[in-house]
Amino acid sequence: MKKARVVRSAIKIFASGLLYLCFITLVFAFSAGDGNIGMKMTGIVASSADFYLFAGEAPSGVYKFNDGSYVTFARMQGGSFIIFSDGNIRGLRPASVPNTFEYGNAIAGFDKIEGRVQVEKKGAEILLKTEREEKTGAKMKFKEQDKEFRNGDIRLAGTLILPEGKGPFPCIVMTHGSGPEKREESRGLAYLFAGNGIAAFIYDKRGIEMPDEGNWKASFADYADDAIAAGRLMEKQKTIDNKLIGIFGHSQGGWVVPLAATRSTLFSYAIISAGNVVTPVEQHLYNGSCRFRQFGMKEQFIKEVYEFRLTKYEVIVTGNRANFEAALPVAKEKPWFQRTGDGVGRDSFWILNGYYSSDTALSAMKCPVLVIAGELDKYTDTKRNMALFQQIFEKSGNKNVTYKIFPSANHAYLETATGKLDETEITELKRFVPGYFDILTSWTKKVTSK
Repeated sequence: MKKARVVRSAIKIFASGLLYLCFITLVFAFSAGDGNIGMKMTGIVASSADFYLFAGEAPSGVYKFNDGSYVTFARMQGGSFIIFSDGNIRGLRPASVPNTFEYGNAIAGFDKIEGRVQVEKKGAEILLKTEREEKTGAKMKFKEQDKEFRNGDIRLAGTLILPEGKGPFPCIVMTHGSGPEKREESRGLAYLFAGNGIAAFIYDKRGIEMPDEGNWKASFADYADDAIAAGRLMEKQKTIDNKLIGIFGHSQGGWVVPLAATRSTLFSYAIISAGNVVTPVEQHLYNGSCRFRQFGMKEQFIKEVYEFRLTKYEVIVTGNRANFEAALPVAKEKPWFQRTGDGVGRDSFWILNGYYSSDTALSAMKCPVLVIAGELDKYTDTKRNMALFQQIFEKSGNKNVTYKIFPSANHAYLETATGKLDETEITELKRFVPGYFDILTSWTKKVTSK
């Protein structure tokens, strides 16, 4: 029972990290691909809610109370959050009293102050106060070791988070979502695994903390080789069981995981979360169609925009302008043109990865795989991609694959009743979908048990 509570608590930082990745995916996808529409979409991210709540010294980590419940504190990109054992998540901001913080009634909602947190003993304890109760929580102690490693000429850095005990432990290497992601976005998932006897290694995407060490807009193959290098580092750790090293990837990481798992025999299991078989171009076209549909655009126009954007991506990825130039005069006469514009700036990420499909790498995977997705994901076409995952693994003969679609879950596995794009309903999002945390831990324990 206690371990289950650790699971439900610790995972929350991770999932809130995934929420942030939704925004990074959105900004990066549209600003890189669609000129004017990029400015319109990023404007929504900035103005829809006060997401970037507080960047000061709020608590961090997992705190355990005497009643067996837990809270987890997450900090990322200026936002601070408190996440409860029952899956609820709230935005956190400083209160008027020193060393005290208050949380509202949603991720980015402060219409009502539901409680306050007082930091005591230099962060070793907290006092949580609500209208119903007051209770003191002690910070859980996870061993954290900063590490540097290399992938060829590229220098990388990360943190190994170890469970309590002597080990050696199974270990999971965390890949990245889209955008310039740092290791902090995966720290919550690392806490989840550490709380369940599994070590986790989180690291900064190349070129982020060390700008001279490569461009973060690299190829999926480069990202996969970075993950392999991280796995090789884990193989050398005395605290790690080198036969039980796995790999996890969410969103963009879903393209990276199959490559890493097939370019090396290192990884003995893999988790693909909200991933795609289709190309990044197809994924972003799907997201754009969902966005226009939410704005109330007619289906006929959504189809037309889709076809026009295909020609734009052809320019961005290949440099070939013929189809775009032929479609442009007609597009300029359409009522939807102002929403997409004629911007077609080229970008290294798209040149390297725009038409990449993971079907070949997936076909070569022989290790156990967990594939999970949210039914109401507007960034990844869950229905289409899950069917493709199943077709590919059935054809390749890999029978050790588990599939799970979570009803009412968005891209970040937050529970949604509307199915709106995440950033447009952020003041309404309150908790993570039931069952998500449990499958990650129970499946991983099963495949790493001896």
